[in-house]
Amino acid sequence: MKNKILILLLAGVAACDSVTGAETRNEANQYPVRANWSATAAPIGESTVAATLQVTEYLGSRMDVSVSLTGGAPNTAYQWRIFRGDCTVNTPAPSNDSPHGLKLLSTVQSYPDVTTDATGAGTASQNGVSAAIDSLTAYSLRVRLGQASTNWNGTNPIACGNLQRS
Repeated sequence: MKNKILILLLAGVAACDSVTGAETRNEANQYPVRANWSATAAPIGESTVAATLQVTEYLGSRMDVSVSLTGGAPNTAYQWRIFRGDCTVNTPAPSNDSPHGLKLLSTVQSYPDVTTDATGAGTASQNGVSAAIDSLTAYSLRVRLGQASTNWNGTNPIACGNLQRS
């Protein structure tokens, strides 16, 4: 009897270890593409920093994002974020449920810093970002010089560009 229980237990463990279709669906690229987005951020004021953003948005509220930066200082970190609100908006949202003002799309962990090389260029990407872009709302790519604080309300960027659906 003990041997039968042991065999059933081992069979159950083996069955739990097999890969199922449900497990692969956790990957963003297993979902159908909902939309592609892009932005070209132009320098603001005296800044020489420019950036381009590519976003592939999947059903299931997942996105793959990639940003390229040029015109920066050599070997320097820059922070970039996608905010609700176009480049004309320069005030933070008064609350998370406010329809007005800048509001961060996803979390700060979704946006790895871009560190430039000796020529002042750099790239960063993140796959599987948990977010969905509302096609009836304006969004912008905003860039600032890297800072110790990762919390940024989107105001006073050194480069900005509005997202466009492609």
